[in-house]
Amino acid sequence: MTTFAAPARAYKSMTWVAADCLAALALALPAAAADPQPPASIETIVQFNTVCSNCHEGQCSGRLSFDSGAAAAHSHVERYIGKASEVHVAALFAMLRHVKETCAHYPAVPIRPATGAWEAAELAPWRNAQAGAYFIPLGRLAAGRRQLRLEFDGAAEGGARIDDERMETVADERLCGDTTKAVAFDATATTSYFLHLKAGAAILRRITFR
Repeated sequence: MTTFAAPARAYKSMTWVAADCLAALALALPAAAADPQPPASIETIVQFNTVCSNCHEGQCSGRLSFDSGAAAAHSHVERYIGKASEVHVAALFAMLRHVKETCAHYPAVPIRPATGAWEAAELAPWRNAQAGAYFIPLGRLAAGRRQLRLEFDGAAEGGARIDDERMETVADERLCGDTTKAVAFDATATTSYFLHLKAGAAILRRITFR
């Protein structure tokens, strides 16, 4: 029986078709995947977690599409935070992508190990003055019953909530004109914790870890 080899021209044609398909798939991927954002600044992290997360917290799905890109979200972002540069909006968009796709907080480095006391000056960068709110990464804590003592420069109105890196709430306390507040919870050593604090005009003077 005679065996006929496929013409070289036909083989090359198939190769070109495969290459075209791969190129089309690459173009279909979200632009952000090919152009990763640099790590977000403290200001952006705080803004995301004191403004954007009011609506978007807990919205997570690996199936969600982000093909529209950050540019399409620009006007939406500016409705809530005011005038914003393309770079700032892109950073917020990258954080939202991370939350939705991983169902976890965007990584944030704590001030320093959560022992002793953190003072007003080092807490100040983690405050959104416009929202009267703080977002403070606490990092990992020793396992067991932990307590945070919050001290304010005046009457604080709002609430103090602590969650873990998977956004599961572990403590939630109301602030009703308090100048000090103790927030206690059971910690594990295998996750990081975050403080979400709404205090109105009151400034956080100190956090003492116990």
